[in-house]
Amino acid sequence: MTNPAPDAPPPEANAYAPPTAPLGEPPVLRAPDAVTPAQRIAGGLLIVNAALVLIEAAFLPSDPDPTPLTSPGRSILPAIIDIVIGISLLSNNRKFLPWAIVRVAFGLVVLTALLAFKDPFLAVMQVVVSGSFLLLLIGDAGKPRMAVGGALFGLYALISVLGLSATLTGTNPIAGLIWTARGDIETAPAGVVTGNASHYRLRAPSDRWHLRKPEAAKKDNPLADRWISRPDLDAHVIVIAEKVPGMLVLPEALADAVIKNAKLAATTFELVGRAPLRTHPENGRMVHTRSKTSGIEIESLTGVVATYEHGYQILAFAPKKAFAEAEPDLRAFVESFELPTDEKPGLPADAEALPPGKLKGVAADYTLTPPSEVWALRKPEAAKKDNPLADRWLVRPDKDAHIFVVAEHAPGAVVDLEKYVDAVASSVLDRMHGTIDAREPLRTDPKNARLLHVRADTEEMKLEYYYGLFARGDRAFQVIAFARAEVFPSVKDELLKAIEAFEMPPENTAASTKR
Repeated sequence: MTNPAPDAPPPEANAYAPPTAPLGEPPVLRAPDAVTPAQRIAGGLLIVNAALVLIEAAFLPSDPDPTPLTSPGRSILPAIIDIVIGISLLSNNRKFLPWAIVRVAFGLVVLTALLAFKDPFLAVMQVVVSGSFLLLLIGDAGKPRMAVGGALFGLYALISVLGLSATLTGTNPIAGLIWTARGDIETAPAGVVTGNASHYRLRAPSDRWHLRKPEAAKKDNPLADRWISRPDLDAHVIVIAEKVPGMLVLPEALADAVIKNAKLAATTFELVGRAPLRTHPENGRMVHTRSKTSGIEIESLTGVVATYEHGYQILAFAPKKAFAEAEPDLRAFVESFELPTDEKPGLPADAEALPPGKLKGVAADYTLTPPSEVWALRKPEAAKKDNPLADRWLVRPDKDAHIFVVAEHAPGAVVDLEKYVDAVASSVLDRMHGTIDAREPLRTDPKNARLLHVRADTEEMKLEYYYGLFARGDRAFQVIAFARAEVFPSVKDELLKAIEAFEMPPENTAASTKR
C-alpha cells in the first residue's frame, strides 16, 4: 500500500460506522490519602468555630446548669481539638479526618438530643452546624454540597456573632425572631396585659414587648403569673401574684421580703434605692437593685403593691449593659400596674359583718355610726385581746384603718372635759411617745367634745390618730380612730366622720348606765 500524497483529500467517512459523542474532561484522580477541597474548607471552618468558642468562653457567663455533655461547648478542650483537626486538613493531611467525622456525628446525635429538652432553638443550631461539617467532610463533596455546607455554617456563625454582640453591647436586633422560633413568645405585641391569678392590669410602653407563653414562663419561674419580654434588650417584666384570704399585706413587709430573697439568690447584691411607688404611694414601693446571679449582672426595678388579701411583685429587669436603655420602659411598665376591681374581698377571721343602722355600745348606750359599708365589726374577743378597754371596734380591712370606743364611768362625779383631755394628752405623750399636732373643739359638739390629732411611731410602723374625747355628767368616752401614716390621708375623712357622728347616752337618765 502506498502512502497518499500530502495534498490528497481525506478518505471518505464510513457511512455504516456508529455515531460517536465528544469526549468529556477526564476525571480528576486523587491519591487515596489526599484531602478534598470541601474537607479543606471544613478544616478552615473548624478553626473559625474554635475561635468563636474561645471568644464565648472569655466573654460569656458559664452555663449555670452544665452537664458532662453540654459543658464542652464553653470549654477550651473542644476548641483545641478543632484547631488541631482544622490545621491537619488545611495541610492536606487526612490523619484526623475520621476523628473529625466521628466528633461531628456525635454532636449531631447526642448533643442535639440533650439540647432538645433544654432549649429547642439551640438544638436546631446544633443540627445546623453539625450538618454543615458533615456535608463537607464526608466523601468528595461537589460544588452544590460545598455551597450548602458553607451557607449553613455562615448562618450558624452569624447567629453566634450576634449573640456575642448582644452580650457585650446589650442589644440584639434579631432576638425577637430567635425567641419566636423557639416558641417562647406571642407574635403580637403585648399591649394591655391582664393577670391570670387575679385580674390586675399592666400596659406595655411600646409594641416591642411581647407576652411569653404560659408554659415557657412557668418553666423558667413557676411563680410567674405573667411574663412580658423585650427580646432586643433581653429585658423582662414578671408579675408574681399572691393571695392571703382575710389578711392585710403590708407594703414595707413585702418590700423587705423581696430584698431578702434577692440577696439570697445573688452572689453580689446592691440596694440602690427604695421609695414609694409613684402611682401607688400609699400601698406600693419601688425597689431598685443591682445583682450578679449565675455570672450575669442584672439591674432591676421591682414594684411591690400590697393590699388586703393580695400582694403583688412586679419584677422589671435587664442585663446591666442594657439597663440604661431599658429603664424608661421598665419604669413605665411597673407604674402602669392597676389593681383588680372585680373581686369582692372577704372578712378577716376576727371580724364580722356590721349590723344594719347605728352600732350601739355594750358598756353604755352610746351609738357609733360606721362611715361606710366597707367597714366591719371586730369580734369582742379579738377587740379585747388587742385592747382590754375597747368596748366596740370597727375595722376597714383594705386600709388597715380602725375605730374603737373606750367608755369610762365615774358614778357620783362630774367629769371635767378639759381635765379629761389633759389626762389623755399626757398619756399620749408619756406612754405612746407621740406628738399632738392639734387640740380643738369638735365641730359637731364643741361644748362636750374635743378633737386631738396625734402622731406616734411604734417599732414597726408610723401611726396617725384622731382622738374624739367626750365628757358629760359622770360619763366620758374616747373614740380613737387611726391608720398607718401613709394611709391616713386617704381615710381621715371617714375617721373624722365617725367621730363627729358619735352620740353619747342621754344625760342624767337611767339609760346612761348599763348594769
